[in-house]
Amino acid sequence: MNPSPLPFVLAVSLALAACGPEQATCAVGNELYRTELFFGLDRANAAPITDAEFQGFVDTVVTPRFKDGLTVLEARGQYRMDTGELVYEPSKLIVLLHDGSAAISGEINAIREEYKQRFQQEAVLRIDSLSCVAFD
Repeated sequence: MNPSPLPFVLAVSLALAACGPEQATCAVGNELYRTELFFGLDRANAAPITDAEFQGFVDTVVTPRFKDGLTVLEARGQYRMDTGELVYEPSKLIVLLHDGSAAISGEINAIREEYKQRFQQEAVLRIDSLSCVAFD
């Protein structure tokens, strides 16, 4: 007697459904994508990035791409080096709300690349999520 394929089909269907696009069900407001960008301020063999340098970056690179607004927060990051050493780093966090389009995603990646190049950074952490947003 062959086992029924139904349990297997259901398991695969549930697994595939879990891999689908993120869903936000908004009781209030509208669905928008929220991107958080984490910018470390330490530089190897140079002074840390100053508030004026960072604000200049925001003014010339970020704001022209997000004219409707953004939020900049002070942060203090930490991470463990391969050596096991725990490193603390002053950081800035920029929060962006947007439509999630490929064009906007490209603009966000351009911001990250410009920061890495301008300030000799290894990486800029990006976190994306779907949020319910209400401006009232």
